[in-house]
Parts: sequence; structure tokens; C-alpha cells
Amino acid sequence: MHEKHYLICNAPTCQDDPNLNYRNEVIWYPGEKICKKSPYKRFQIKQIEINKLVGIGKFKNIDIPYTANDLETKSI
Repeated sequence: MHEKHYLICNAPTCQDDPNLNYRNEVIWYPGEKICKKSPYKRFQIKQIEINKLVGIGKFKNIDIPYTANDLETKSI
């Protein structure tokens, strides 16, 4: 059953996004909110890692947007 988590999730990239191509079309900037729906997808785990680095000032490219596909397939 397809849940409507995106109706209560205010993260830019939500794993329940009704847009079937969200992994390539929706962008997320480091420091933005992360979808908390579990089990976490690979892109969510990468977002958590990046946001930890942003929080301590060690992530340099905070102005570069990423898609879920970028986060899962590229070395960021």
C-alpha cells in the first residue's frame, strides 16, 4: 500500500513523493530537512552524513543541489 507520508513530510526529497521520477527531478541542498520515513533509503543515509558535516562546518559545497540519484550514485 502506498502511504501518503509526503503529506506530512516537509523534507524536499521524500521517499513517498507522488512524483515517480522524484529521484532524478527533486533537488536537495545540504543542510535541508531529511525525510524520516524508515527504513531509510541510501539517499537518506547520505543526507544524514552530509548534514552532520554541515553542522560541524566541514562540508564545503553547501550551495550545490543534489538529487536522490546523485546521492546514491556519486561520490559526494
